[in-house]
Amino acid sequence: MQKSSRKIMLQDVRGSFVFLKEPRISDKGENQGHSIQALIKKDSELHKKIEKLQKAIMREAFGDKIKPSMVKLPLRDGDDERDLETNPECEGMMFMNCNNKNRKPGIVNRRNEPADIDDLEEYCYSGAYFHISVNLYAYEFEGKKGIACGLNNVMLRKKGDRLDGSVAATSEFADFAEDDDDFDDDDF
Repeated sequence: MQKSSRKIMLQDVRGSFVFLKEPRISDKGENQGHSIQALIKKDSELHKKIEKLQKAIMREAFGDKIKPSMVKLPLRDGDDERDLETNPECEGMMFMNCNNKNRKPGIVNRRNEPADIDDLEEYCYSGAYFHISVNLYAYEFEGKKGIACGLNNVMLRKKGDRLDGSVAATSEFADFAEDDDDFDDDDF
């Protein structure tokens, strides 16, 4: 089988289940690697582009007679595959799980500089928006055929409503911030 792979940039997608700063750890304590679920609007240009790319990779890797129903695909329908009561952000969306078990993705801020701790606190959470560099690639394992989505690098783009309901520490304590000139060791 010829292995097929294509790099694509997922631009301005909302992230859900974001495990970029630290790897996701299973209930059994196993390292699941770094990952992000990208939410993509149905019928958007990006949705259509990914579908075309999936078809091209399927044909290259598995031949012209392969049907999408015979292959596990990374782009999935949020309305059909998610419980919208617990995951309302998936309504009207496609989703794609982007993973990398071998390495942490490079993360840059909006100025294309390596993200620092403040950038990560403000812009790297479930509900925020990202540019995500991924590779779509064909695989065949134990008789099963599919296309996977490998996570390369991430750009933090903009804030969005947090899906877990929490707020950033810098936002929560903004009213209590003090200038260095006002700081006095005697306050403690």
